[in-house]
Amino acid sequence: MRARMLHRILVSSVLIFFAALAASAADPLQYDLHFERPNTHLMDITIHATGLNGFAAEFAMPDWAPGAYNIENYAARVQSFSAAGPDGQPLPWHKTDGQTWRVELGRANAVTVRYQLFANTLSNNEAQYNDRHVFIGGPAVWMYLIGGKDRPVHLTIDVPAGWRVATGMQHTGENTFAAADYDWFADSPMEISDFEYRTFQVMGTTYHVVVHDVMGRKDFSKFASDSQKFIEALVPIFAPVTGTPQAAPFSDYWFLYHIWPKAGGGLEHLNSTQINYSTDWDDTAPSTGYSTQYGTQYEAKLFVAAHEFFHAWNVKRLRPRPLGPFDYSRMVHTPSLWISEGLTSYYGALALERGSLITPEQYLKGISAVITKFEQEPGRRERSIEDTSWDTWFRGLKMNNNFDDTWYSYYDGGQIAGHLLDFAIRNATNNQKSLDDWMRLLYQRYALPNPGFLPEDAIRAASEIAGKDMSSFFHRYISGKDPLPYEEYFAYAGMQVVKESNAGLPWFGATTEKEERNFAKIKSLIPGGPAEAAGLDRDDVLIGIDSKLVEADALNDAIAAHKPGDVLQLTVMRAGDLKLIPVTLGSDPYPTYILKPMEHPTDLQQRIYKGWLGLK
Repeated sequence: MRARMLHRILVSSVLIFFAALAASAADPLQYDLHFERPNTHLMDITIHATGLNGFAAEFAMPDWAPGAYNIENYAARVQSFSAAGPDGQPLPWHKTDGQTWRVELGRANAVTVRYQLFANTLSNNEAQYNDRHVFIGGPAVWMYLIGGKDRPVHLTIDVPAGWRVATGMQHTGENTFAAADYDWFADSPMEISDFEYRTFQVMGTTYHVVVHDVMGRKDFSKFASDSQKFIEALVPIFAPVTGTPQAAPFSDYWFLYHIWPKAGGGLEHLNSTQINYSTDWDDTAPSTGYSTQYGTQYEAKLFVAAHEFFHAWNVKRLRPRPLGPFDYSRMVHTPSLWISEGLTSYYGALALERGSLITPEQYLKGISAVITKFEQEPGRRERSIEDTSWDTWFRGLKMNNNFDDTWYSYYDGGQIAGHLLDFAIRNATNNQKSLDDWMRLLYQRYALPNPGFLPEDAIRAASEIAGKDMSSFFHRYISGKDPLPYEEYFAYAGMQVVKESNAGLPWFGATTEKEERNFAKIKSLIPGGPAEAAGLDRDDVLIGIDSKLVEADALNDAIAAHKPGDVLQLTVMRAGDLKLIPVTLGSDPYPTYILKPMEHPTDLQQRIYKGWLGLK
């Protein structure tokens, strides 16, 4: 009898314990946001947490932002942390590591945490507050309750006079918002300012185009109209498997744009994206840097927007299993970013062509440039495409390494692999199936709320869609380092791959970047190249050639004025010392790749070509 009574008491206690846990898990967290003077760049954040159990509660700042695979140490921007109980009395606290604050609750079941955050960086995963605007990238601003990331979140903002709030978070009032849990909360960037604003609808979803332009405040109506075209090209890819009343998995989507000097890049979110451009909407100058394949600055802007938009499906909902639920406290490695990022670039660029924003000829020229660049990467000998995905976290580490010569972009590798996979599937199925079908199958099986996919899941799905074993392709070209068979696979789409030799052009064998005095500083040395053979080193500053000053912008032209075999007398600054180093130029060993339609394609090749590019 006594044993039974003890058993009943124990069971009852356990049930009460779990009931308390369930109740506390449902208690929302209330966040309040206020602002100090703009020139301080300080934001005041308050968190009210109730329904707490135990002797302590821990609050932490994320160390990274999903989609930006770098350790950021956001906790370094936090100051003036304090904690108080329900009676307003201070509660003791201490830090347990670089990002975590432990509050001693005593007998309290609720706590109010306050802290200030210094925000003066406009980047896609940062925060900025000044007299012009507020931008909030969630992980850079919001602490989370450890063990409570599944709680609903309510937010109230004391919006400065004359400003308003743009965000994909649920609007519950004029300046109040709600999110289902912390991941949604952190995934909802905000622009708070007197921004410009446009809307349009596509297939049941309302699209909000928000622009904060501190440069020219130029009209962006054409860009909004062109955005509608790439959206109309991308939404149908997943529409058959979305499972929502509208074609997209969201009823509203927010584009948050900043036109800001020296800014660049974008970051994807579940129903929004934040993108920074360093030139205004009317800039049609040739694009530079990573976006040279897109011709003009305007086309590069469209590509970035299309890329980030497609992420709403690919990586935000269909994601590699290690990425979710998010662990904000450490590096999270996956070999599948070539799918999440590279295939997003594949569809982002293709959407410009399918939306008639660029011509097929422009598209082929751009992909030719990607292949040419990709085949020049010395890191291809060191890492497979999967390896670059896994090791991407090392890019942001402030450490002396050889990463520039041993790593390359999984964006490029994945974009190229997307073409080969698409053509392989189309050829194997008589153009009845495509990469779209593979993506849809992965989405059906592994998109949220499912736990995500593993590399072997992607291989299995590709084999099902193609109707043949595709494992050799993945093992040789994705996890392996075999040369990519461009000629074979582009031929499936009736494309000829021409490799034009550059042997008659001079080759220096180093990459450079402009330093503060406008001279070129060596960033990396290509193994076996002329610069390495001559004894040049990383961080050498190239002052002149043949006793003439040469600034960074003129360096390439100065080299191009010579021929292979010429000896350049370089004046080099190394650690404060001037040196004269002769460099014998080599012959450029890398060909230029050119994609051309075949003159006499077969019927299947023509159908694959038209189906791929969306041509009638």
